Amino acid sequence: MELIQLGKSTWYIPGRVNIGYYEENSQGYLIDTGLDDENGRKILKLLGEARKNTPLRAIVNTHSNADHIGGNAFIQKRTGCEVWATRVEGLLTEITALEPTLLWSAHPFKQIRGKFIEAKPSKVAAFIEPDETRPDGCWIKDTRLTAVPLPGHYLDMIGVRTPDDVFFLADALFDPTILEKYRFSVVLDIASAHRTLDKIEKSEARWFVPCHAPAAQDVKELARQNREGLVWVTKAMENALVEAGRPLTREEILSRVGTASGMEMDAAHLLLNLCSVSAHLTYLSELGRVEPFVRDCLLLWRLKGD
Repeated sequence: MELIQLGKSTWYIPGRVNIGYYEENSQGYLIDTGLDDENGRKILKLLGEARKNTPLRAIVNTHSNADHIGGNAFIQKRTGCEVWATRVEGLLTEITALEPTLLWSAHPFKQIRGKFIEAKPSKVAAFIEPDETRPDGCWIKDTRLTAVPLPGHYLDMIGVRTPDDVFFLADALFDPTILEKYRFSVVLDIASAHRTLDKIEKSEARWFVPCHAPAAQDVKELARQNREGLVWVTKAMENALVEAGRPLTREEILSRVGTASGMEMDAAHLLLNLCSVSAHLTYLSELGRVEPFVRDCLLLWRLKGD
């Protein structure tokens, strides 16, 4: 782990999930914490070596996916720092069993309760209230950090902009190698994801830091590639219905697209991909291109007009 400075008071820690760090009034603020206790331990060790005289005041979580809040509990226990999150994401941060429950729509089975889905709970001390009518964001508590709504990927995800004009983008953008490997990036609202990409393409910042792509001073090309990834999935699902020549369940659609792309999945990965399939089906339905119906106790999807 290394702490890379991007502004007078802003750093980031590159890794599988890029972590943000910011200082104000001799206090430190983390932006997300990575996957687990080990990640939290490494972060504290790094900060202790590099910023040893700066107490950690708070963790600002962009959203509640386990790879973003997994280090919270360890860091909070060791430092006594607060955790700040939006109201909905904060609820899932405190009650992390809700994450696999949402995936399975019922009490989850053990194969989807690992640390990649269900993080250790942490206590949220303050709720961030983003305002989508303010595209530049709103102040986060009594700091000079701003929360910028970035809907689409998860329930109420935010980006965080520091006074050094460093914009932490959470999971609004993914590296092209990830898009190519997994195809189905987790997205719960396709229309909102497109609007977020529009916002990012128009945004200016000294540095942009996506959580799953390298920090960059220009992310317009990366946003374009992410849009292409969304469009590819939408078209692939629609083509699966055309090629089948019959209505399909969402599981059959995932199977056809995933098999054709050579994808391999465990139970957790499959359920995450089904979330994305559901989001794309909703999007296609809103566009008037597909419609659902029930037959033989199955929820099926067909092309509109078939």
